[in-house]
Amino acid sequence: MRVSCIVVDDEPLARQRIERLLGHIELTTVLASCANGKEALAAIDKYQPDLVFLDIQMPGLNGFDVLDRLTSLPAIIFVTAFDQYAIKAFEYHAIDYLLKPYKDERFLEALSNAVRQIQLHNLDSLQNKLIQLRDTPKEAVEEGLPQYFEIKEQGRNITLSSNNIYWMSAAGNYVEFHMQDKVYLYRSSISALEYELQAFGFLRIHRSILVNKRYIDKVNYLHSNNQYTFLLKNEETLLSARSYKERIIQFMDEEKDK
Repeated sequence: MRVSCIVVDDEPLARQRIERLLGHIELTTVLASCANGKEALAAIDKYQPDLVFLDIQMPGLNGFDVLDRLTSLPAIIFVTAFDQYAIKAFEYHAIDYLLKPYKDERFLEALSNAVRQIQLHNLDSLQNKLIQLRDTPKEAVEEGLPQYFEIKEQGRNITLSSNNIYWMSAAGNYVEFHMQDKVYLYRSSISALEYELQAFGFLRIHRSILVNKRYIDKVNYLHSNNQYTFLLKNEETLLSARSYKERIIQFMDEEKDK
């Protein structure tokens, strides 16, 4: 499967660099290169790409304006020189956020993550979920409307509600769903599930861990190594990674405001 891409940036050199990097990867095809939001809307509507590399600050329509006007949502990697948009970018369920200047290795990491998610999901299904996530009212999320997963176990189909999953952990090509008294395997990746579950009360605290906010009982900061421990309501304890500190701080601030 070839992944079709569109590059959107008002800086010609920035567009050319992404096109050059993509040109070295046989798995990808660049369908269009756009210098502003208006061109991006027309190209995305015309080509229906799998993946869009999207700048945020552009004259006229910015990157968020573009997404708000789309009816069919591709996978998105934001590429920008401004770090203040990171939190908002992930509210739009971006796969990744590349902060300029970035290294080639960081670009390839983001691309690999995007390709993996696109391949794991039927694109039509992914688009529907993204639209659902984007349009889900915050009040509905706060009321606890769940996401559902179909699990096969010993020849039986089981439907699991995200509301009943305490936390998730990566396990090779699968993710472990940790329920109150049982663990289920689901074929996916942590990144793909984070992409789906941000609007349903899940917080990523480690590259291998998503935790359901409703089951967090206490969060403690470990001053010695810049990490946090999460005590869950079932008395399990999870340890965060240092690189997720900003997300955890934002979560704690939101909890204080409630």
